[in-house]
Amino acid sequence: MHYSERQAQAMLGKHTTYHKESCPLATTDVHENIKNRNWTIENFNYGPLNPDYPNEDFWEKKAELFKTDVCEAMSARCGNCGAFDQTWKVMCCIGGGIGTEEEPYVDPRRVIENANLGYCQLFKFKCAGDRTCDAWIHGGPITDKCEPMPEENMEESQVDGEMSDIIEQLHGASKKHKDQAERLSRLKQQM
Repeated sequence: MHYSERQAQAMLGKHTTYHKESCPLATTDVHENIKNRNWTIENFNYGPLNPDYPNEDFWEKKAELFKTDVCEAMSARCGNCGAFDQTWKVMCCIGGGIGTEEEPYVDPRRVIENANLGYCQLFKFKCAGDRTCDAWIHGGPITDKCEPMPEENMEESQVDGEMSDIIEQLHGASKKHKDQAERLSRLKQQM
């Protein structure tokens, strides 16, 4: 069933978000980014300020919120959150928003790597991978990388056996399939 944008919004009780070709504003506008980041600090306890500094108070509050121990709470970071976007497009946007033509010495790649930056899809700001917030969700980060298909993990002998089976099946088929089997046999021999 196909719904209009208005129907979808009414059903969800809120506005829906659609993919846009342009960069998210906070990736290129530092003022927008800081506004959204500070809002997230105030409303969803984004932090800690310095993840390398022991902040027992911060992590004890996170553990209490998620009803777990401090060690497990410390494992829930932005870098492994389901809303942490590190897709190629977003990373290009973040890189484009770091430095200006007047500051050619700035290396966006180093800034991004040092902070393990990504884009928070929930709160619309550039986010450091080692921090966290109260809205952390399992399953991230969002990337362009695809998990390999099981066949891609096959050992050479398994691939060889699979190809032989397909060739035999094709030999028992039509002339067109027999021709394909012969071509596949030649390719197999060249491997």
